[in-house]
Amino acid sequence: MQKQTLSAGVVLPLFNRVTKLQLSQLEIPEEWDEIFERKEKKQFIENLKKQIVKSGYCNPIVVFKFEDKYVIVDGVLRFLAVKDLNLNEVDCIILENYPNSKDEVKDWIIEFNLKSVPSLEERKRLLSHYLRVVDTESELDESTYNEKYKFISEQYGRGWGRNNVITFKKSLVFEKENPENSLNLSNKLLENEVSFDRVKGVLDILNDKKNNYDLEKEKEAKVIEGFLSKKYDLRKTESLVRQYNHKKETGTTNIDIATNIISDRYIILPGNSLDVKFPEGTLINGILTSIPYYNQIEYSEKDSKNSEFEIGREKKPEFFVRNIVDVMKIGADNMTEDGVIIINLHDSYQDGICVGVVPLLILEMKKEGFFFIDQVIWQKSNNKPQGNKTKRFTNGYESVLIFSKSKDYYYNQLKIYDPSKSATVKRGCSEQGNKDANLKTSYHISNQYKTMRNFLCDNDIEQILKLNISKERSQQSGLQTGFFGSFPTLLPLPFILSFIPEEGRVWDPFAGTGSVGRAGLMLNRKVIMTELYDKNIPKIKEVLEKGISEYDENEYHTLKNDFVSSDDQIDLAA
Repeated sequence: MQKQTLSAGVVLPLFNRVTKLQLSQLEIPEEWDEIFERKEKKQFIENLKKQIVKSGYCNPIVVFKFEDKYVIVDGVLRFLAVKDLNLNEVDCIILENYPNSKDEVKDWIIEFNLKSVPSLEERKRLLSHYLRVVDTESELDESTYNEKYKFISEQYGRGWGRNNVITFKKSLVFEKENPENSLNLSNKLLENEVSFDRVKGVLDILNDKKNNYDLEKEKEAKVIEGFLSKKYDLRKTESLVRQYNHKKETGTTNIDIATNIISDRYIILPGNSLDVKFPEGTLINGILTSIPYYNQIEYSEKDSKNSEFEIGREKKPEFFVRNIVDVMKIGADNMTEDGVIIINLHDSYQDGICVGVVPLLILEMKKEGFFFIDQVIWQKSNNKPQGNKTKRFTNGYESVLIFSKSKDYYYNQLKIYDPSKSATVKRGCSEQGNKDANLKTSYHISNQYKTMRNFLCDNDIEQILKLNISKERSQQSGLQTGFFGSFPTLLPLPFILSFIPEEGRVWDPFAGTGSVGRAGLMLNRKVIMTELYDKNIPKIKEVLEKGISEYDENEYHTLKNDFVSSDDQIDLAA
């Protein structure tokens, strides 16, 4: 009669009765000795002997019948203890099924012993076989692997879900392929020293050829070591890997982490916005920024420090938008639930065709769960003329996109101070031009609050804002190698007053010249500025300090009382 077989990876059915068998009928399978080290079990066997003598009882041994012998699946150490005690028979439970390969015998042994194995190395050895990381005679199909993942999850419980079991398997494979590595990923997982997410991050970094980072480089840079010890998060780790490769190519290998500048009213976080890490406990109330132009402006020389991390140089607009969205997600993770994201951007054109960055960004932000609130048009006067060969109308505007983290976002309605005025700028704005040839330096505006008042009076603060732009940008004064991406200090004004609470904190991930920060400080808000290029940091600090010194409490409160509604918040969800 043909015996019934059972695939490994499921709970093994047993007969409901206990049978006494002679010790001479029992046999230790050679597969057990391939998994366990008998010499390591001597003391354990001695303790078992004492326990059996004291209690007069031994738990049944689990066996299956093979020809004229009963092969032990669970209870080899109990068998050896009883044998040393010179007993003749022992209680046994006989499995009603039969393994169909040597590998399956091992699987059965592992399933009975996985949770009770005390040694770390034994657990790794058992799991390596069970997940077929070691060389075996048999191949498993996907459904059998899924059964095994489920079994391990059930045995180890919380934290060992299917995906984490697969990550553990990958760590075993990695160690098999790199036996000299010193990361000890599987050991760290079994001892709960690191999370599965961190191990997955390490494997992704090392296995992705685009990172060009291996264990030899890790010996020198020790970036992954810092990641595993929780010194860096994943974004910072990936950034340090890129920095290491860049500096290795240019002949230096020391990785410099710029120092944050922190004061009571502002924080400057130098570095890549994709890798920014806010000081512990920091919450922002919103993001307000003018993002880099896509493939139009290079904000620094190609070989200058950090230029390889400059957003806006991506090969495809989709990659550019993805990076922008990732930056916004970092901010959202550190933002109050009623926070908003306000992005000033201009579309790009390639070979006369609009790239479509604006609709792409709206779509991707919505996919990530952000609520798209509004699109405001910044209408610019005195635009640069375009060439005669350009086959489209003169582009005289930029977009300001407004998103929120939740439907219940912060909003303070602006009121029209003098409705009799038309929504045009009659006075113009002296901020962006230094028209007096005798003046060698121009810092934005004189009598700043009066100019703010004029701007708010001259605009109905609807979906079109009008602001003059001269060809010379005053923020360029004092900056090294001209900064062409600046925008007026007046532009953030209505957005800060409407969407950022007083004493709230706003983050500009692309600080540039510090315009957003200066406006925020003058409107009694706190600011966080992130800037990629170190050369711009001193000027940003200078601009922020100027914003603090320009703040006039009386002028600000008069401005607020004249233009901001008395209601603290107005829900726009309707």
